[in-house]
Amino acid sequence: MKSARYVLLFIWITVFPAFGFGDEEATAEPAPASRYTLEIVNPAVDYMSGRVWLMALGLDPASSRPTGWEAASPRIEALQAVGGGFLVPFRSPGPAFSRNLLVSRDFSGSPVQTEPHIAVNPFDPDHIIVGMIDYGFSSNTTYVSYDGGESWEGPNQTGYLPDDLGSGGDPVVAFDRRGDVYMASISVGIEEFAIGPVFSASLVSSIAIARSDDGGFTWPQIISTDRSKVTISEQQIDPSGRLRGTVSIGFLDKPWMTVGTDYDNRNRDAIYVTYVHFETYYDIVYLGELPLLNPTELSTTVRLVRSIDGGKTWTDPVAVSPTVRRSYGSVDSGEAPGEFGSDRVLQGGRPAVDPNGNVYVAWLDSTDDGSMEGVAEIHVARSSDGGATFEPSVIASVFNEVPFRPRNAPFRFWSSAFPRLETGPKGELYLVYAGRPPEKPFDDGDIYFVRSLDQGKTWSKPIALNADERSALQFFPELAVAPDGSLHVMWGDTRDDPVNLRYHIYYTESSDRGETWGFEIEELGVREGDTRVSDFGSNPNRAFPYGRFLGDYFGIAASDEDVNMVWADSRLAEFGGINQKIAFSRKRSMRSPEMFISPSAGSGGDQVTVQGFNFQPDMNIFIQLQDSTIAVARTNRDGRFSASIYIPVTGEGAQTIRAYDESGNLALTSFYTEFGFGNIADLYRDLMDEIRALRGDLGDAK
Repeated sequence: MKSARYVLLFIWITVFPAFGFGDEEATAEPAPASRYTLEIVNPAVDYMSGRVWLMALGLDPASSRPTGWEAASPRIEALQAVGGGFLVPFRSPGPAFSRNLLVSRDFSGSPVQTEPHIAVNPFDPDHIIVGMIDYGFSSNTTYVSYDGGESWEGPNQTGYLPDDLGSGGDPVVAFDRRGDVYMASISVGIEEFAIGPVFSASLVSSIAIARSDDGGFTWPQIISTDRSKVTISEQQIDPSGRLRGTVSIGFLDKPWMTVGTDYDNRNRDAIYVTYVHFETYYDIVYLGELPLLNPTELSTTVRLVRSIDGGKTWTDPVAVSPTVRRSYGSVDSGEAPGEFGSDRVLQGGRPAVDPNGNVYVAWLDSTDDGSMEGVAEIHVARSSDGGATFEPSVIASVFNEVPFRPRNAPFRFWSSAFPRLETGPKGELYLVYAGRPPEKPFDDGDIYFVRSLDQGKTWSKPIALNADERSALQFFPELAVAPDGSLHVMWGDTRDDPVNLRYHIYYTESSDRGETWGFEIEELGVREGDTRVSDFGSNPNRAFPYGRFLGDYFGIAASDEDVNMVWADSRLAEFGGINQKIAFSRKRSMRSPEMFISPSAGSGGDQVTVQGFNFQPDMNIFIQLQDSTIAVARTNRDGRFSASIYIPVTGEGAQTIRAYDESGNLALTSFYTEFGFGNIADLYRDLMDEIRALRGDLGDAK
């Protein structure tokens, strides 16, 4: 990640590359006559959110189809044609979690969804909403359940800002106390600018908030809370007649949202959104007669905005953190305020609100020894006036920072180190993150927990939550605090794979404010430090082109009744092309799909009626007799289907009939064949015996 990678930041080209969200190929528009144009490569890209990083590398499936995706397309289409779910023949359920459901569906040739976030309605714990990136759409999408996650309706597009190009990802969903639901995300646009005769344009972004008044089905309102911009300053003409000056290009990244008690009025909620403001500064220099931009500095600042009217209006941005400046080349520290570091950035801000309306924000500081290497710090700042001002931050933890990607897999991983901050019912502060364990040199990530019981003034020593004894990778931790104060943590974990690549979802909990952790089922005599949730492993190399991207986070939400989890899941890709779905599980068991057949016995070739219940709504159903698919049906909005089929001619006896939906849900029944191949063979043998006997009788008569 050294600055030497960015000696030349601009490539002179003759066309401006336009983002073609949802198109098979990126389009190109002619540049204005007699003007040069520039393609910008921003040195901040590696530190920004995953989808923005993918866009810059040309690996985003929606903005430009990645190289190598076409080779996988025939396998993807073949998988979709026959239904990939029924090719998952075996599942190993966790000891106390429901069967896994695949929530998302495919609406394009890019069968990838990622970055799920989940929220539960405080008035109705069975009303759940999941937001995600879906590469079949230009905007983020949501799915809604009113039965605690047993069935899902969607996708519902949340939109992006008018005149922008599309969504930049990072969807975060939350309910307020009235039951309205909000989504925060990045909306990506273009800002054009000129340096003398040279024309260019840069990606810019807004932190967008969409609002739904019907529980997450429609999103008619979306506004910008803050927007980055391009600024040209200190322009002057040098003695040779050339334009000199400074260009700054901003980008707003990694939004996170929380809804909680308003400090000024305890009878209403306030919405708080944090994000990181990246600002890259360039000096105008010349190569012969052509102007170029030379990077001098990258600054990062964690900011916050607040709304008290349901997201209609927002405060001006407040700087929560200091501005950290990463220099390229020599920078005179006396010319600009802030903290200077030669290789330092801030990222991953997360807000939380306690019951009294105090606001806390945590973030990652990569420190001066290099980003994604060496030692990192997690800082937490407190506001006692509803986010108007913040006290100086306190260091909550110092740890070995995780790298950009783990050594055992190619996916983007650095966001595992970003803090996940939550508050308890008595104002406790809880925080989890991933760090490199100092005692395991070949382990790139364990999950750590710290807490504060004095409003963030002091913090406990870190403790590891994952209970494995080997150097398996743990990543993307998420934390939820239930209304009763219990703590719930999930993460991705490769311990069950001998080659340390496929991951499962693991979970642990605490009922004593984090003093002790573990998982116990008294009825079954199960007592473990943590436990597996997923019932089928995921291979990141099959989830996304080149295995580059699982997202930057998973999601967990806890109510008094249940704990609900969502994650990026690639099980369908084991038997076809690239495929990544959003999977869901909960603590409460789910009704299994059921299937009935009438009549349940008869001859081969008979027509029978098959009915199914408790499947996912609006999905294809594949009906199999033994190992052959004999019919296809489709469920209605209630997850039911009915089909008339003809029973193939088989042998006499019981025949197993299976019905699978596209996400792998399975139901079994049987049909008893009273007359089949065996009976025909028996009749044939009897007939031949009678013929031979008759011939014998005729021979004797002669």
